[in-house]
Amino acid sequence: MKLKAIFIDLDGTTLEKNKVNISEQNQKAIQKAMEHGIKVIPCTGRVLDMFPPDLEAIKGIEYAITCHGGRALDLKSGKCLYQNTISSKDSVEIMKIIEKKGIYCETACNNTLYFEKEVVQNWREYPVPAHHFWYLEMGRGIGVDSIADYFAANELEIEKINIYGMRKELQAEIYALINATNAIRHTNEGVSEDLEFLTKTINKREAVDCLLNYLSLDPKETMMIGDSNSDIELIRYLGFGVAMGNAPDYIKEQADYVTAPCEENGVAKAIKYKLEECDDKDGLV
Repeated sequence: MKLKAIFIDLDGTTLEKNKVNISEQNQKAIQKAMEHGIKVIPCTGRVLDMFPPDLEAIKGIEYAITCHGGRALDLKSGKCLYQNTISSKDSVEIMKIIEKKGIYCETACNNTLYFEKEVVQNWREYPVPAHHFWYLEMGRGIGVDSIADYFAANELEIEKINIYGMRKELQAEIYALINATNAIRHTNEGVSEDLEFLTKTINKREAVDCLLNYLSLDPKETMMIGDSNSDIELIRYLGFGVAMGNAPDYIKEQADYVTAPCEENGVAKAIKYKLEECDDKDGLV
């Protein structure tokens, strides 16, 4: 079947190991696919505002799946085609648990990140991951005195939360209180200094199906390139599933093709392989 769209994960897949840049080879391969009329669609755990400059500079990317399926977006019109988020009420309760405790927390909502103003103004004093420096240095995101109060006043809903470097004495308590809301799903279970969670009803395949319906595409006309547990369902579901060379073995076993690791331009090699295969068989589009 003709190839009409390629879904690409970002971290561990399209981005280099620094999780910021995209290699020249990967950029050229993405551009070549789009020149053939194939839609290239980021499908990632990131919020839209955290798409790094190298990705934003690639012309022709028109759609995206963000926050592990929290949103499906038409980037041309700015329209949100699908949304699955934590309710406003639960979002406020969760932020009351987290804020005012000196925790570095990134709260995704409406395609950007919200921070406590004190935290974002003094971010260099907090355990910010190195691959997030560019975001804060560019002054992206929104700082407010109280995220709970701001979300309550504006009836906002959380897409995703990332917590990094939480102090040991807070970890078990925060983890238990957040779980007790019965509103969230962790991407990685267990008490830890780092937490990432979304709405308990998150469903990346549902978000992808919404976008495919919008574009009148059959899943068999698409491919997925990814490396992590959050990608495995789409690797199995879409027409051609690609696992990165740096992916765990259980993901590689589910894929139609295993490409090189992210640091060896695995995305470019996967796209080249599929384009050549399509050209040999039944054309591209």
